[in-house]
Amino acid sequence: MTATLDQIHLDPAILDRAIELSEPLDILSAGVLRATLLPVPAPSLQEARRVMQDRFSKPDWQFAVGVPMNREERNSRG
Repeated sequence: MTATLDQIHLDPAILDRAIELSEPLDILSAGVLRATLLPVPAPSLQEARRVMQDRFSKPDWQFAVGVPMNREERNSRG
């Protein structure tokens, strides 16, 4: 797909359609390619749950940032 910035300002749903179709969208301004939207398919909810379950089931798991918390601390956050 190709659209100009003016077309996108008039119809922002152009971005949504490109994402729904998983189709790249070239964005032009003054006849020059300024950007390309590259939709990335989202994983399924089941796949996301499986990945998180795999990560959290490991005894030494921790987030990449911040201070690691133990199970009681995590559960007490509410």
